[in-house]
Amino acid sequence: MPHPKIRSILVPTDFSDASVVAFSHALRLSIALRAELDVFHVEPKNDTADWHWAPGVIETLIRWGDLPAGATAADLAELGVRARRTMVSGISPDQAIFQEMANSHADLVVLSTHGRTGVQRWLQPSVATPVAVKGATLVLLLPPGVEGFVRRNTGLAGIQKVLVPVDRVPHPAPAFDAARILLEALPGEHVELATLHVGPGAAETDLLRVPPGWEVHHWREEGAPVDRILARAESWQPDLIVMVTEGRTNWLDGLRGSTVERVLAREPKCPVLIVPAEWTGDV
Repeated sequence: MPHPKIRSILVPTDFSDASVVAFSHALRLSIALRAELDVFHVEPKNDTADWHWAPGVIETLIRWGDLPAGATAADLAELGVRARRTMVSGISPDQAIFQEMANSHADLVVLSTHGRTGVQRWLQPSVATPVAVKGATLVLLLPPGVEGFVRRNTGLAGIQKVLVPVDRVPHPAPAFDAARILLEALPGEHVELATLHVGPGAAETDLLRVPPGWEVHHWREEGAPVDRILARAESWQPDLIVMVTEGRTNWLDGLRGSTVERVLAREPKCPVLIVPAEWTGDV
């Protein structure tokens, strides 16, 4: 049975090499969670999508060894996965993705981000950031150059170390629930979950419930939150960072971006799962 909170996964693609990484993560998670998979392409210039270059679901699963050679859609259904391809044209990618998220009722969006710096970042703003911080669903982001926790050539997957930056506001409970869903779907040999609070006092971690055998760390540091999050990620090398977002909450956020946006702009070296503050997990 699919998890009650992740029944459908949406993976937008532009047929780039980076989007294949996102596709691999979405496909492996759809198998693990027995969730529907929607491969979505946007053509802003009304061009016809060349699906020849798109990764094929059945072909990929045959290469991974999940399906036998010559497998059909019926064999895919036996795995509990229903996959479809959708294309829309004539509107901006972020508008199209928001529209598809609403139409498909996706519970998880998996996106690759593109490495853009300087002037290029202004001329070609990232689609991933507005989707991640303005949406009401889970968003898994794959920064440029990051292989992530799913090997695209073999399909081998496993999450062993998860870092959850926490604060008193927003409450970290949604991040704990979302992290547990992915960890239970694709557990590594030895699971470690760490919380990181930057600043005075302590964040609430009483709602963190972990299965027996998981190793838990609670860290508190002083300094600039974005710098400390990225420094800890660099030294500890987690497989996944999970962050709760309320979007932009004040005028200063409007000028410099929210904490989540600033972390994403610095392109951490692992996938980042963005969890809306109002999201509730049922685990």
